Amino acid sequence: MGIGLILGRTANATATIFLSFILSYVMLIGLGLIWPEGLNGLILFAERVEDWIESSYVPVRYGVWVRLLIEEGAILLLFFTLIARILIALVASSFMAAVNPKR
Repeated sequence: MGIGLILGRTANATATIFLSFILSYVMLIGLGLIWPEGLNGLILFAERVEDWIESSYVPVRYGVWVRLLIEEGAILLLFFTLIARILIALVASSFMAAVNPKR
């Protein structure tokens, strides 16, 4: 495994993460503009997830950080980032299969 292959994979992973982060914000804002009721439902669901995480037994040592770092916006962004990563993987796989088909 050469250094070029390692750097190429690192650059590919970095570009995918960056693109999925940008795409997740676009999807979040787009959903808010097109279907605000749906976004409101997702926010309410994220609040329930946050309450469930905070109410689970976590030692006080870690519970403080959980309460500080986990909020509805972070949960929603994580959800949309996962969807964006799946979409990017599907598009990239389809593109690579079309460009370089195996014989």
